[in-house]
Amino acid sequence: MRASAGRVHVAVIGGGQAGLAVSHELTARDVEHVVLERRRVGQTWRDRWDSFCLVTPNWTVQLPGGAYAGDDPHGYLRRDDIVPHLVSMEAAARS
Repeated sequence: MRASAGRVHVAVIGGGQAGLAVSHELTARDVEHVVLERRRVGQTWRDRWDSFCLVTPNWTVQLPGGAYAGDDPHGYLRRDDIVPHLVSMEAAARS
């Protein structure tokens, strides 16, 4: 997600899983863009209740630049595992 100090013609609204996946694809195509997030990456997930988890198995997490790579493909990501996963996607998009 490289953006110069000048004008940027592409803005991605939201730093959740969809916005970060779009950012990954734009980066792969060398499209200069900026991701706009009101608070922190994955904020909506951070605000969920402590016991929240995905209702689909981990192997279904196939986001561009953020496919599940853990050791429990048939488990379910909990909120406290989802947030670091999204943060790692952001870090990968920046490089």
